[in-house]
Amino acid sequence: MDDVLHDYRVDLLKDAIYYYPANTPFHEKDVIQPLKPFDLIFEGNNPGIAPNGDIGGALIPGIYTHMLMYLGKDSDGYAYGIEMNAHKNPDLVVKVDGTVHVDGQLYVYCLGRDFDRECPPDESIQNVVSHGEHSWAKRLASPLHQQVLKHRVELLNTVKKDLQNAFPFQIPLKITYWEHVIDLINDGRIHGADCAEYLATLFETTAGVCMDNIYMDASGLTDYFMHDPLGQQVYLAGKYNPFGDQDLYIADLLSQGKYTIRDNFPRQTACSDRRQVVGIPVPQKVFYSPSLVTIPEKDLH
Repeated sequence: MDDVLHDYRVDLLKDAIYYYPANTPFHEKDVIQPLKPFDLIFEGNNPGIAPNGDIGGALIPGIYTHMLMYLGKDSDGYAYGIEMNAHKNPDLVVKVDGTVHVDGQLYVYCLGRDFDRECPPDESIQNVVSHGEHSWAKRLASPLHQQVLKHRVELLNTVKKDLQNAFPFQIPLKITYWEHVIDLINDGRIHGADCAEYLATLFETTAGVCMDNIYMDASGLTDYFMHDPLGQQVYLAGKYNPFGDQDLYIADLLSQGKYTIRDNFPRQTACSDRRQVVGIPVPQKVFYSPSLVTIPEKDLH
C-alpha cells in the first residue's frame, strides 16, 4: 500500500476486478458493480439538493458533478482510484490574465476492499470520500476499452508521472472583466485539468481514444444556468465570488450583470479520428456518453 500511496507506484497494481458498492437513491436494494481497471466512477447529488455554493460542485451542470477512475488492486486486495480535485478549503484567485486559480492536483486514493469502502485505520492513507448521494460506475464500450487496455503500461506510467509531479487542478474559465466575458478553456493537458478533462485527455493522449458527446459549449452552459431548474439554483458563496463579496447566482450574473459565456477556439485532439472539440467536458455528459456502457450489477440477495 505504501508503494502506491506514497511512492505512486500505480504501475504495480494488479489487473483485478473490484466489487464496488454503488450508491444511489434510485435503487432500493444494495448494488455491487464488478469494476475492471479504467472503469469510471461518477458521483453527485439529487436534483432536489440545492448546490452549496462551493467552487467545485456548484458550477458543474447535472446530477453527476464529479468523476474518478478505478486503476487496480494491491497485493493486500485494496482497490485504488485516481481523481483530479481541489484541495480542502481552497483559496480562489483570479490572476492578471483572467484565469481562475484554485489549489488542487491529481490524487490517488484507497477505494476499499471488495463489497465495502473500508481502508486501514491509518491517518496517512487517503480514503476517497463520497461527494454526494449518487455514486455509480460505467465502462468504456468494448472497442474503446480494448484500445485502452492495449496502452495500459503507457497509461499507468503517465498517471504515475502526473502524481509525482502533482499535476495541477485547473478551473476551465477565464474572466475578462472589462468585456463582461467568461471564456471557456480547453487546452488539453497544457496547464492542468479538472476531473472530467483529465480523464478524457488521459484516454486521448495515451490511447487515441475519445468519448463522444462529452463536451458542453457556451450555448449549452448558458441555457443550463438561465433555464434549467437545477441550473437556476446554482450560486457561488461570497468567499468564492470573484465579482464581489456576496453570494452570487450565475443566472443573475448572466442576466443582470450582462456577462456572456464564450466558447474556446476548437482544440485539435489526439484522437484516432483527429476530431476537434469545442467547450468543456462535464461529468454528467460523460456519464450519458454513447461511448460508455452499463456495468452489470451483482445482486447480493
